[in-house]
Amino acid sequence: MFYETTLQRRALILTSLTHFVNDGVSMVPLSIFPLLLAVFGLTAPELGVVAAMWNLTSVIGSPVVGHMSDRLRRNDALLAVGLVMMAVGVAGTGWAVTNGTIRLLLPLGLYPALVLFAAIGGLGSSVSHPVGGTVLSHAYPPSKIGLALGLNGALGSLGRALYPSLVVILITALNLPYGVIALGLFGLLPGALFGLFPIESSPKKHSSSPIDNHASSDEQRRQTEANHSRNRTSLSRSAKVSVLVLTIIGVLRGMFGQGVASFLSVFIVEVQQYSFTFGVGVIMMIAIILGAPGQIIFGRFSDLHRRGSLAVNTAGQSLSIILYIFTLSNPLVAMTCLALFGFFTYSSYPVFISAVPDAVPADSLSLSNAIVWGVGVLGGGTIGPVIVGLIVGDNLSLLPTIFLALAVVAGLSTALVALLPHRS
Repeated sequence: MFYETTLQRRALILTSLTHFVNDGVSMVPLSIFPLLLAVFGLTAPELGVVAAMWNLTSVIGSPVVGHMSDRLRRNDALLAVGLVMMAVGVAGTGWAVTNGTIRLLLPLGLYPALVLFAAIGGLGSSVSHPVGGTVLSHAYPPSKIGLALGLNGALGSLGRALYPSLVVILITALNLPYGVIALGLFGLLPGALFGLFPIESSPKKHSSSPIDNHASSDEQRRQTEANHSRNRTSLSRSAKVSVLVLTIIGVLRGMFGQGVASFLSVFIVEVQQYSFTFGVGVIMMIAIILGAPGQIIFGRFSDLHRRGSLAVNTAGQSLSIILYIFTLSNPLVAMTCLALFGFFTYSSYPVFISAVPDAVPADSLSLSNAIVWGVGVLGGGTIGPVIVGLIVGDNLSLLPTIFLALAVVAGLSTALVALLPHRS
């Protein structure tokens, strides 16, 4: 069995379900962008701001959440709160496009309401990646952490792939606002599981001290927390360099990946002239679905070679979208390249997060994860949609050129991998 203890099983299952919802709900606003553009009259720059706001609040929240996780060690509670906030963000997005009496209860116009609920959902999504990664890093040994993160990330990629299709299905069945609201409320289900099956939130201490192993009184718990605070390890220079390099790569990759992903549905429907149902429900799923096996493959690859997996993943992401743009005249080849883009883009989680424990001490792990993933990958993801939206304006024909430019910039970051230390 891949998991040998109840802790490992519970940690893997619950963080993976959270990852499924976390990555899935982030696709909901992007999936309805063609409708917001064509039916509700929003502009490309406004759509870019909505997409960026989801990432912006996640960037701001990630270091705070990471700090809270390292200090409070209540990761189950943090993950549950994140799920609730994401549910509010998605359900609120549906509420924003309703009509009638229920809409009057929301005293905001469509665009500011979408920005507000994107901010709430993004703040909720700041929890899953750094805290889930920390939970798994505490539960699994270094020789298995990459694969554990890969399996966890595979559920995230599966959610990201399935949610656009679920959006189409629920909108068809319940109409636009209520289909989106129902999808948001669905995300509350994993949160309830944390109350029923709490996870261990800190690494086990191999000590015979009764205070460490069997502390039950308030005085003992306070003493344990005081000792933990005194014994915190400061980051070495090499650790800081590793975190900085990973963060820079994450910024460039996030800018590219999210810049493309945010406007991919618009490009497919408005520029390539596919129908909304086929373009969003089928092509978007094709673009993302291979991220699920990709997470497992790159998780295992990262266990064997940390730097090599990051270099291959980064270069492959850029090359695939370049080939996609140049093969649009051949739909079969283009869709294959788009699927490869999803394979590389949405399998980066284990590649980044498995590299962090090699460089930093356990008591700084959540904060370091938050910097690399939250500030780096999500920070870049905040910039990307804004850049694309501002440059495109009303001229959607510029999208292929912008996609290519971002791909080249992100591809150049592959060279930075050489600055990371070899795994000890």
